[in-house]
Amino acid sequence: MKMKILKTNAREARRKNRRLSAIGKFIGNIRSIMFAVLFTALLNFACESPSLKKPGNAQTAVAVEDKQAHFESDLQTMKTANLQYVFVFRRKDGGAFDGEDKKYLRANLPVTNRVILADEDKAVIVGSNYKFPPENLDALQVRFNLQDYSTVREEAQ
Repeated sequence: MKMKILKTNAREARRKNRRLSAIGKFIGNIRSIMFAVLFTALLNFACESPSLKKPGNAQTAVAVEDKQAHFESDLQTMKTANLQYVFVFRRKDGGAFDGEDKKYLRANLPVTNRVILADEDKAVIVGSNYKFPPENLDALQVRFNLQDYSTVREEAQ
């Protein structure tokens, strides 16, 4: 009987040790996770985020000049390609071109050599060596503002 009690006590002691070992591992894992979260939070607060800074007037002016320069370079690309007819189309409300606008443009554009979406999708530059039929230009002017940068000027008849 003493032997049985000793075996039972030994089993219970092993069970307790396993439970304590599992709890110890669990607590150790929680401590590691808490340390990682705390360390990450400290790193985030230690570094100053550029997105939190307020943009200065100088930065805004430079950004506007960069956008304008990029549009001008796209327009210059059309001119250096020796395209005779260059048109810039913009939405009348000044917004960006959406899918419907692009479909309408494709449906009413005659044969073109190049089409560039520019100015943050707010302008479409179209270049061609073929004369645009007046009915196509009229249909496009119903929906879009048109700027003509063509090198060929039609003479009045």
